[in-house]
Amino acid sequence: MKPLKIVIIGPVATGKTTIGNFLADATGMGYDYRPTQGVRILEFEASDVDVKNKKIKIDIELWDCSGDHKFEDCWSALRKDVQGLIFVYNKKTDDQIQELEKFYNYFVLKSQLEPKDCVVFFFESDKQIADAPKRLSSVFAKISQVNCNVEENRNKLKSDFQTFLSTLMTRIQEKSDHEENNILKNS
Repeated sequence: MKPLKIVIIGPVATGKTTIGNFLADATGMGYDYRPTQGVRILEFEASDVDVKNKKIKIDIELWDCSGDHKFEDCWSALRKDVQGLIFVYNKKTDDQIQELEKFYNYFVLKSQLEPKDCVVFFFESDKQIADAPKRLSSVFAKISQVNCNVEENRNKLKSDFQTFLSTLMTRIQEKSDHEENNILKNS
């Protein structure tokens, strides 16, 4: 089975690379901000992903994409064969919300992804968590939204990512099963 392709996207300087490095257990990367130039692909395995009550291991390609629009010409290549999408934001500005909507329109609406194939990771203080999802537009109403903090709550972020993988892989498996059943019916 080929690796699961997940794209991580969001406005510039929102923490996409930090999250990607953490999820892929990439060490030695440091926390000095350096804008991603185009895309970085992190390859890793996720173990014990629950798919229809079975624990499986998944090979993952996590495409850490720059949010800089100067790379917009590359987006069609980044979107090709994408199976899951992680949106990231960290500020409560209208600009970031508009940016997220542009990414949604390009990466979700122009592909075969559905809201269940996506998750929003956001950075908020404990006092702001309850209001954070309300600040996003209705476009994101059907997408799971998760507060993440690599520094303070590492286990929760790993757990939330495992839940996302489980949902994503279950949906992919169901789609594959449905396609197989249609082939058998039509034979």
